[in-house]
Amino acid sequence: MKKIYCISLFCLILPCFIVISILHAETPASKAMAKKCPTCNKVYTEGTKFCGEDGAQLVEIPVKMICPDCKKEGTPGEKFCKEHGKKLIPLAEAAPVQAADAIKQKMELARKYYKEGSDYCDAESYDLALESYKKAETAFPDFPALHYNMGWLYGKLGDAQQAINHLQKYIVLSPNASDLTEVQSYVIVLKQALEKQQNIQNTIKSRDEIMKKAVIMQKQKHKSVIVPAGEFTMGTDEAREDAYPEHKVYLDAFEIDCYEVTNAQYWEFLEYLKKTNDHSKCFKGEPSNKDHTPRFWDNEYYNMPDSPIARIDWYDAYAYAGWAGKRLPTEAEWEKAARGLDGRNFPWGNEWDTARCNLSGEPKPVGSVAAGKSVYGCYDMAGSVYEWCADWYLETYYTESPYKNPKGPEKSARRVIRGGSRFSKPFQVRTHTRKSEQPELFNLALGLRCAKDVKEK
Repeated sequence: MKKIYCISLFCLILPCFIVISILHAETPASKAMAKKCPTCNKVYTEGTKFCGEDGAQLVEIPVKMICPDCKKEGTPGEKFCKEHGKKLIPLAEAAPVQAADAIKQKMELARKYYKEGSDYCDAESYDLALESYKKAETAFPDFPALHYNMGWLYGKLGDAQQAINHLQKYIVLSPNASDLTEVQSYVIVLKQALEKQQNIQNTIKSRDEIMKKAVIMQKQKHKSVIVPAGEFTMGTDEAREDAYPEHKVYLDAFEIDCYEVTNAQYWEFLEYLKKTNDHSKCFKGEPSNKDHTPRFWDNEYYNMPDSPIARIDWYDAYAYAGWAGKRLPTEAEWEKAARGLDGRNFPWGNEWDTARCNLSGEPKPVGSVAAGKSVYGCYDMAGSVYEWCADWYLETYYTESPYKNPKGPEKSARRVIRGGSRFSKPFQVRTHTRKSEQPELFNLALGLRCAKDVKEK
């Protein structure tokens, strides 16, 4: 009887033991992982590849496991909550909806800044475009089209290393892109250019030494020309409304530089300001605390002494011209120096010729396209960099402009720029084409040339 009782009891206990063993069997370790920046230690979700702070490639780290009820974190190796017996879940799964919403919001913000940056690119405001693209990158780092555009833009701005960094991110994020081979080839070209730049820099003792020598050479070569007094044809009846109508203008004789102001010449101006702090020639209404240093002055572009100065606003241009004992040309003076007396469409004549100006996107020394000089001997009045003029801009000014020595409206919101840049299209470099910018604006397409009054004998 006792034996039969023991067997029955064993038969009851055995199934319970099996069930308990199954329930408490060793659960495989969770494979859920997160991403962490090895530089700044910021943690990201698993799908992210690069850090939004410093661009470093992320590394995988285990996800924290928490109780779905009490949200308490389990200790390493724990599978169940000590208080509730619930199976622990990855922290990221605790609020999947909220996480997805946050990512969606970041993507929408990134797209907003991306579009803003692209619009600035279309308007040739490349520095402003870069600021917007950086905001987009901060909002959502894994945006393939953004890195493609940033790589292209940094290449335009002469920063090969940053261009390489962003294009390589594009390659990682878009491994199946149709233009992958083209992008990879461009990265190789950029790396070769970067190596060449670095080799050049290794042979240069200092920017100051190069600029000092260049200034001496340029003072011997860079001359100005006197444009005689008289009447010329300004504007046109066949283009944009702001250049309408074609009309006759009389100008007193004036003197204008044959070349745009170079990096070396502007460097000499900055050295003077640093030594003397003399701002007496600056515009009286300029923004406070201006030192007139171009933006990104440490960029390699400014190591090229014969390239035209760029990234200067109207106040910088005004200050330099005053320091040089000159002034900015009026819009009418600029157009006469570029156009001559026969109403030509381009400084060299009426027929378009791509070989007569620099629209390549690459910087060239001032005066390097000799075939494109104007009838008065002024170089680079089409392409190279836009040139600030003295005038305020008004779209309808030509309908009310005085016949003699027009100087623009008394006040407006924007200043005149003329001549197009190396990033322009052919129709933007016609001698009668008008354009304007806010006086505080700066970008790689904005420079200057100086003019001067001619004393009557």
